[in-house]
Amino acid sequence: MQGRAYATSRTGALVLLLAAAHAGNAAHAASTDDQELQGKWIVKSFEYNGAEVDRLKDAVREFKNGKYSLSPTSGEAIEGSVTLDTSKSPKSIDLDVNGRILKGIYQLDGDTLKLCYNLSSEERPTEFVSKPDSGLIVVVHSREK
Repeated sequence: MQGRAYATSRTGALVLLLAAAHAGNAAHAASTDDQELQGKWIVKSFEYNGAEVDRLKDAVREFKNGKYSLSPTSGEAIEGSVTLDTSKSPKSIDLDVNGRILKGIYQLDGDTLKLCYNLSSEERPTEFVSKPDSGLIVVVHSREK
């Protein structure tokens, strides 16, 4: 009986250790992505409801210490905070704009950052596609050199 209790406690300890390691890896991945996002990104394309929004081409998005800004070439900048979750697939990003949370997904590939977020509902997108009347925005950035 004691051997079985010992085996059960060892199994429980192993499960806890693996869970902690997974949580640590997720935190490390989020930390790594957060570090990779830091700096300025130039908007190469911006689609809303399946149509290009030319006035936001060449806008500058900057990430710095949990905050972000999007500065169009003309007009007012948008500022807010950003939260990443690397444990999801695709990875998720929440942009807080004046207390409104825009739920999105992101893909970071070297010097290219792709975002897709929902402007018209609380649903998080599942793919990087903006279709007519979807309320989805897809933005492709390249890192400022």
